[in-house]
Amino acid sequence: MMKLYQAEWCPFCARVRAKMTDLGLSYININVPRNKADRKELMEISGQAGIPTLVTEDGLVIADDDDEIIAHLEERYDRFRR
Repeated sequence: MMKLYQAEWCPFCARVRAKMTDLGLSYININVPRNKADRKELMEISGQAGIPTLVTEDGLVIADDDDEIIAHLEERYDRFRR
């Protein structure tokens, strides 16, 4: 299952959550601490502390780029775009 590292207060994360909802995708939502220095799990996974960060089912990590995450989701899961 996909994992989205995000924060409720982050507008870029909200864009990604909205797209995932629009596409009907299931994912694990992981809220990260506000302080970037405390985002240890995210640092281990992606090498950086920025959000949103998506980890796909096949292990692809798209870090700190809502536009790239949304493009990936549309390309892979939007059946109307194919």
